[in-house]
Order: sequence, then structure tokens, then C-alpha cells
Amino acid sequence: MGYFMIIVVIRALILYFIVLISMRFMGKGELGELQPFDLVVSLMLADLATLPMEDFDAPLLHGIIAIITITFLQCLISYASLKSNTIRKIISGRPTIIIDHGKFNVKEMKRLRINVNDILGQMRLSGYYNIEDIDYLIMETNGDVSIIAADNGDKRCKRIPISVVLDGKVMRKNLQEFNIKEDDLYKEIKKQKLKIENIIYGFVDESDKFIFYKR
Repeated sequence: MGYFMIIVVIRALILYFIVLISMRFMGKGELGELQPFDLVVSLMLADLATLPMEDFDAPLLHGIIAIITITFLQCLISYASLKSNTIRKIISGRPTIIIDHGKFNVKEMKRLRINVNDILGQMRLSGYYNIEDIDYLIMETNGDVSIIAADNGDKRCKRIPISVVLDGKVMRKNLQEFNIKEDDLYKEIKKQKLKIENIIYGFVDESDKFIFYKR
């Protein structure tokens, strides 16, 4: 009995440190955001760590190799998501505007399978009780809700910032959707003596002004 207890403790310690190192290696973002893909990976790591502790016939090395493989794939996909907007949208989705100055985006609500009661509940949790008090309600990629509102009688937000450059890549879909000319974008980049690959984030504010942030 004592021998088996020692084996369980040793296996538990080894797997604990392997999982801990794996989670740290994947980065803090994986722990903080917990998007659907991240949650699946976390559950898989937990399950893989549990099996060798429950079944003494299962080689410990097999569990360690499986954990390392999942960690490697997660890091690989995360890196690909940083380099490709398309992969990022497939894996993480995209933020969605649910309310725009009192207008409900019914099409997106159906796609996300949420109803008005869900939205009103999220508003109350954020301290808002009247739709007229908010400018935008946005569903983030991790399931959280962001609310943009004018407080204390300040000027209301007429339009949320429109992303035009992300990680050195032009967001052409946004340019087309909001009728922003790509030539105007490049002229402004040249005017500010910047290079597109050196811009980590660029957007157009509600005054139609281009704002860029360098790496």
C-alpha cells in the first residue's frame, strides 16, 4: 500500500510540473482569455495528466509525450494566428457589434444564438439599464461583453474605431465595408514616414483621422 502511494505521489508531482511548464510555455494569454480553443486545450491537458495517475498500467512517458505534443500544436497554431488574420478568425472568431446606437444586429444575434434577454442581462451586470445610455455593445471573441457609453454627459461615440492595419497587414475587408480608400491609407502612412510592416495597429477614428501605433 505504501509503495503504491509513493508511486502515485511521484507520478502526480511529475505530471503537475509538466502541465505547469506547458501552460507557462503557451503564454499568459492562454490562461487569461480562455477562448473556446484555449479551453479545449486546457481540458485535454487536464485529462491527459489524469490518465497516468489513475491507471498504473499506462506508461507515464506516454502521458508526457501526449502533453508535449498538445503544447507544441497549441504554440504552433497561436504563432500562425499571429501571422495570419484568416487563421485568427477561424480559431478565435471576431468581435461582433450587437447594439449600435439603439439598433440591434439581429443577424449576428441569430448567428451567435443569443436573445434580447441575454443582452439585457449583460447590460445590467455592467451597470446599464437603458439601451439609450450606451453607444455600442460588442461581443468579444472570448465571450465577454464590452460596452462603449458616454458617461456624465460627455460627447457620445458616433462610431467605433475602424481597424485598417493589424500586425503589419492591411484589413482590406474593413476598408471595403466602410468605404475607406486604400490609396488614402497608404498616403497617410507615407505622410507619417512609416512602413506598413512596422505598424502593429492602425485605425480610423470617428473624425475619419488615421491613427497608427508602431511596433
